[in-house]
Amino acid sequence: MPDLSPHLPMIKPPSGPSSQTQRHPLSAFRVYKFGGTSVGDHKAIGQAASIVASNPKNLLVVLSAMGGITDLLLTAADRAVRGQSYQELVDGFRSKHRTATLALLGEDSQQVRDLLRYIDETTEELQAICQSLKILRESTKTTQDRIAARGERTLSRIFQAVLAQKRIPTTLVDGTELITLEKSFGTLFPDLQTTEQQVQSKVLPLLESGQTVIVPGYIGTGPHGELVTLGRGGSDLSATVLGHCLKSQSVTLYKEVDGLLTADPKCVKEARIVPELHYREAAELAYYGAKVLHPRTMIPLLAHQIPLIVRPTMSPELPGTRIAGDVAPGAFPVKALTAIREQSLVSIEGGGMMGVPGVAARTFQALAQAQVSVSLISQGSSEASICLAVSDHETKEALVALQEAFKFEMKHRLIDTIRVTQGLSIVAIVGLGMSGTPGIASRTFGALGRSQINIKAIAQGSSELNISLVIETKDVDVALQYLHREFRLEKLKVLTPQKQGDITLAIMGLGKIGRTLTRQIIAQDSYLVDKMGIRLHCVGVADRAGFITNSQGISHEQLTQLIDIKETGHPLKANSTERALWDLPVLKGIYIDTTAEDSIATALRAIRAGWHVVFANKKPLAVDQGQFDELLEIAKQKRVFVRYEATVGAGLPILDTLAKLQEVGDKISCIEGCFSGTLGFLMTELSQGVGFSDAVTKAYSKGYTEPDPREDLSGMDVARKVLILARTIGIKCNLADIPVECLYPKSCDDEVPKTFLQKLTSVDSLWRDRIQSAKTRGIELRYVGRIVIEEQTQGSPRYSLSVGLREVPQESPLGRLKGTDNLVLIKTERYNQNPLVVSGPGAGAEVTAAGVFNDILAIAIAET
Repeated sequence: MPDLSPHLPMIKPPSGPSSQTQRHPLSAFRVYKFGGTSVGDHKAIGQAASIVASNPKNLLVVLSAMGGITDLLLTAADRAVRGQSYQELVDGFRSKHRTATLALLGEDSQQVRDLLRYIDETTEELQAICQSLKILRESTKTTQDRIAARGERTLSRIFQAVLAQKRIPTTLVDGTELITLEKSFGTLFPDLQTTEQQVQSKVLPLLESGQTVIVPGYIGTGPHGELVTLGRGGSDLSATVLGHCLKSQSVTLYKEVDGLLTADPKCVKEARIVPELHYREAAELAYYGAKVLHPRTMIPLLAHQIPLIVRPTMSPELPGTRIAGDVAPGAFPVKALTAIREQSLVSIEGGGMMGVPGVAARTFQALAQAQVSVSLISQGSSEASICLAVSDHETKEALVALQEAFKFEMKHRLIDTIRVTQGLSIVAIVGLGMSGTPGIASRTFGALGRSQINIKAIAQGSSELNISLVIETKDVDVALQYLHREFRLEKLKVLTPQKQGDITLAIMGLGKIGRTLTRQIIAQDSYLVDKMGIRLHCVGVADRAGFITNSQGISHEQLTQLIDIKETGHPLKANSTERALWDLPVLKGIYIDTTAEDSIATALRAIRAGWHVVFANKKPLAVDQGQFDELLEIAKQKRVFVRYEATVGAGLPILDTLAKLQEVGDKISCIEGCFSGTLGFLMTELSQGVGFSDAVTKAYSKGYTEPDPREDLSGMDVARKVLILARTIGIKCNLADIPVECLYPKSCDDEVPKTFLQKLTSVDSLWRDRIQSAKTRGIELRYVGRIVIEEQTQGSPRYSLSVGLREVPQESPLGRLKGTDNLVLIKTERYNQNPLVVSGPGAGAEVTAAGVFNDILAIAIAET
């Protein structure tokens, strides 16, 4: 059995249980956005396409232009207006997109020819516009937007072609067909109501039909039907607006960074990824200089409390940073530091200001009319001065506006001076936990005092979410380093530090096996802690409705409640807000699949995210040989365990026995046996005179069968077990290579278990005759899986596989087998004349869950 070496330590799961509920139930849809660097060349585009291809269902993808293309286009337009040469830039636009297309798709296809034709046409249009600008020597905002939009539009067509080559159904919907903007206070804002109507009519049907929808970001339609661009961070805004309209379960921004950091790593080498931020914390960081996010990006998400995830494109298995409204303050009152450089301090000072109403209002009105943005405000209680921080490049406009507004007061010496100090920066200290935590300000001033840094101005709101300090720009790097150490941000972890024996669990499936396993884990908790030093923390459980997660661990009481809910037939989704398990980074995590679903994609995603995997589900291991090999190869690369003992013999150590035989160099020549406790129970009941349909119904009611009893009676369940066994001992084969005998005719087939069981009454008499004939001849009928390996030749071993009914002597080991017991005979070089026998209970939730639990403990022991 492949038992891969433990993975290296990774980031721990996010801190703080989710306590705030969503205002509206979220949909199953997701939004991914890939930024310019994330699609900067053909390799990056291919990586982005692979991320989409790994889970394309219910997905809308927003794309930026290729890295540097927007600047290239706008520079070409600017040069044209100035009468300068722009041809090199136009040619560069064509060349970059043609090169990416050919590298990704090859040359010989109609699809490629169509793409190259489109690139040529949009380049020719760019050439014509630039030529016109060169003649007119002026440009409008509309013209610049038309020029810039072709970056996103061209990349979107290339991306769609790449996904089509991966056989993923896609539809491209232009951003101008979806996002409508309206003017407010002289600025364009997304009209969410109109946009939502358009998304519901044009996008929702596509997603529901199984299409992956691609949308060029950064563009929309203005109030007069004109094409407009959304400005800096425009593609991020496109993604969050569309996420709002879909009520998506999450919006993920794939970027060149691993997430939001505690500080600028260029200034602070100890900077760490911040695993979780509240919307308000992220907004403060974005406003005060964090370049990963624009402050307006999160606004559309607030109404529905949609999580925003910032994740690295080149390492998508990393969790990145999750931004949401349910994030608790955590153990660290300060989460991050940031700085805005190139700031000036404008001071309005004068004794005549004291007690005079309206001075502050007139100040802000004058600056607003001059379109000057104020980044910090500070006023003493004496009202003798007002301090404002503005950007260096707006200082002149600010000074002129204020001098004009207060010329009367300055003439009569009510205001002594309006003074400007340049060469300054604002350092912001941000954290939700600062509120109510004494000593944050004193620690801040103490740290800067020890570093001999003078503070020019201070601002802090009543929410205590942010303390902003104005200092000289030359002192910024040192200030950030001292503050980072003061608040121990290099120690920032996602969870309270785990002890050596702490293991994180996520259980996929709360059917009979999942519920039984959960009860066993709860019952053994004290023994594991006291005798083995192992603590199992369940952070996620799931059924078909969705995940329930808690990064601090779901308590035993909560797990018991969830089990009770499932016992009554209710889905998990009805009892908690959904949140993707993959947003939880793990240090030592085990993903447990107890479902009966085709869950290979989810298993691969778990492995890529650094989770060990334990299977009770055979279907992910019975995929095509190539996918099976891929699963094990990725697990090897990620250094995680893959264990699946319970898939073959429930609680019996069949795979473990085979692994040990191979480890000591013994050669296996034959494996045969009754691998299905369900069919063993069925054959025992039949031999005792029970009718076929009654015996199957009894097995189903006892939980011995799969949720769909056809899986057992068709022989496919045994065939999967034989396939898993064969692959475990090194045979390369597929399910189609195994001849399988079905125990019911096609006329009985029905996907509804109750109806299927009723139809089986039609074959009762046939089975009664068959059993009676076998008894008369002194034999028993057993459903047997068999693997025979012939003499090893060059290359792969020669083998034969079979699954079906066999007649065996009543006194043979297989003939004596009763009830749900499994029995496996293993012949090897050393166990040839007297085969090795593994026998015991092989069906039922208790023994299967015990087999899964054994695999969990095997990984836990290796990890501790």
